[in-house]
Amino acid sequence: MTKKTKIILGCGIFAVIVIFVGYLISRNSKPSYNTEYGDYDCSDFSTQEEAQAFFIKNGGPNKDYHNLDKNKDGVACESLP
Repeated sequence: MTKKTKIILGCGIFAVIVIFVGYLISRNSKPSYNTEYGDYDCSDFSTQEEAQAFFIKNGGPNKDYHNLDKNKDGVACESLP
C-alpha cells in the first residue's frame, strides 16, 4: 500500500468516526423544542385546551420541555380558562 493510499484510507476512517460520534451525540441529546417552536409559557395560550393540544403534540408529560405541566399530572396550564 502506498503512502498516499494510507493517508486517504486514514482520512476516510476518521470521517466515518466523526460522523458516527456526531450521530450518537445528536441521538442522545434532548430535542430543541425551544429553538424550533419558541419558548412557550402558559401566558402564550388563550385557553387550557389550546395549551393542552400543544402540550400533547410536543411530547406530553414525558417531554414537557416548555414546563407547561408544573405539577406533572398530565394537564398543561391548569390555571387557564
